[in-house]
Amino acid sequence: MDTAGGMSPDVPFDYVQAAAPRRRRVKGLTTFNIVVMLMVFAMLITFYISNVVAVDSLMVKQIELEKAEQMLLQERENLRAEINQLSSYNRIQRIAVEDLGLVHANQQPYSLTVFGIVPETTEK
Repeated sequence: MDTAGGMSPDVPFDYVQAAAPRRRRVKGLTTFNIVVMLMVFAMLITFYISNVVAVDSLMVKQIELEKAEQMLLQERENLRAEINQLSSYNRIQRIAVEDLGLVHANQQPYSLTVFGIVPETTEK
């Protein structure tokens, strides 16, 4: 007679060999998933390296622009000093007297008559 398990009652349960268990695939560790993860990792590294290179080139450009700015500021200060030197009162006075023959305003100008017309004098 067969029992409910389909085994004969005279064979002990310990001696019955069960069917080989099926191998279960471990999810997430397949070859495809490993390749995909490596590709993603490679892309992330590539993006990181390109970002570092871009930042480095921008830093070099910033340093060059700061040097150019400093040179322009120094040139502006030099030009201001030259303007102050060229527009000084003593220099202008020396040129006016020596080169142009002008006289100081504290000297009385002389009167010039043209065609017999005498300029009007205002008395104070």
